[in-house]
Amino acid sequence: MPSIRSRPQPLRTLALTCVGLLAAVAATTASAQAGPATGIVVHGNGIAYGEPDVAVLTLGVDVAQPDVKRALADADRVMQAARQVFLSGGVSAQDIRTASFQVWREDVRDRSGTVTGERYHVVHTYQVTVRDLSKLGDLLGAAIDAGADTIQGIQFRIQDPAALRAQARAAAMHDARRQADQLATLAGVTLGAPLSIEETSSPVASPAPAFAAARAVAGSAPVEGGQLAVEAHVTVRYAIR
Repeated sequence: MPSIRSRPQPLRTLALTCVGLLAAVAATTASAQAGPATGIVVHGNGIAYGEPDVAVLTLGVDVAQPDVKRALADADRVMQAARQVFLSGGVSAQDIRTASFQVWREDVRDRSGTVTGERYHVVHTYQVTVRDLSKLGDLLGAAIDAGADTIQGIQFRIQDPAALRAQARAAAMHDARRQADQLATLAGVTLGAPLSIEETSSPVASPAPAFAAARAVAGSAPVEGGQLAVEAHVTVRYAIR
C-alpha cells in the first residue's frame, strides 16, 4: 500500500507570520501613542498689585492682680471699653470676636527666692475686622487709650481679590507665550496651540506694616497698609506644527 505524505503549506505559514508581524507593529504603535505628548513646555509667572480694603487687628489686655476676681474684672472692664470704641467707630458687632482668653497663676518671690504671695494673670484679646481703613489709626489709638496694652498684629487684606487674580493670570499666560515663541524660533519650528495648561495661584501677600502703639500714646496710631500682591503661575505645553 503506497505511503501518504503530507505536503508542506508554505502559503499558510507565511500568512500566519504576517499576521504576527502586523500584531506586533500594532502593539508598538499603540504603545507609542499612549506615551507622553511632545511639544514645548514653559512655566509662566504673573503678578498684580492692589491696595488693601480690610484690616484685621488682634489686640487686647494683659492684667496681673493678686486676686483672680479682681484680675478678671479689670480685664473685662478694659475689653468692654475697647469694644465700645470699635462699635462707636462704625465696626459691626459681627466683626468683633474673642481671639483668646487665658487665666493663670504664678508665685511671687522675693530676691532670695522665697514665695511671698501669688499673682493671677488674665489675657483677653479681640480679633477686629475694620472695613473702613480711613478710621483704622483713630480706632487703634482710641483702643489704646481705653486700656488695650497688647497688640499682636495687623493683617491687611483685599476683600475680593478676583480682579487681581485675573490680571495675574493674564500676565502669567503672556509670559508663557513669550517664552514658547522664543524657544520655537530658536529651534526653527512653528508654535502650535496649547495642549495643556496647569495653574497655581499664590495667596494674597500681607505686608507687615510698621505701626507705633503704646498704652501711653494718645490720638491715632500711624498705620500704613501699602500694597498687596497676587501671584499666578502656569505650566503650558504647546504643540509644534
